[in-house]
Amino acid sequence: MISAQAAERTEAAVNEAIAAGAKLLCGHRREGSLYHPTVLEGTPPTCPLWHEEVFAPVVMLASFETLDEAIAMANDPDYSLHAGIFTRDLNVALEAANRIEAGGVMINDSSDYRFDAMPFGGFKYGSMGREGVRFAYEDMTQPKVICINRG
Repeated sequence: MISAQAAERTEAAVNEAIAAGAKLLCGHRREGSLYHPTVLEGTPPTCPLWHEEVFAPVVMLASFETLDEAIAMANDPDYSLHAGIFTRDLNVALEAANRIEAGGVMINDSSDYRFDAMPFGGFKYGSMGREGVRFAYEDMTQPKVICINRG
């Protein structure tokens, strides 16, 4: 991770989730600034991991009964970058993609799928604009307005 302090914050957040009832499936080992990929199951939705961006290799697995329940869980946090949905039913995938509040929805691929030409950015509080070729070009452009009144 970017620093030992960032890895320590992640370790503390995962410890808090485990203390609240999350089940550790793998990982949760820190060595200086290295934090090993961690998988949790059954993390209570009251834990900060559900509501704050962790910026770390931590994934939480949660079960659901209906698509509506899954979408509600996905839309619950105030931050959202990308989402992923896996299904054989294109209609279900498109319905979910339209209803999930995210900067992008990857169908049958991981939420971290990305190529440089596509806009990348978040939704809600997770959005400060977009990255990508077009957006980099615009950021590096200095527009100038010239007005002429010939009267």
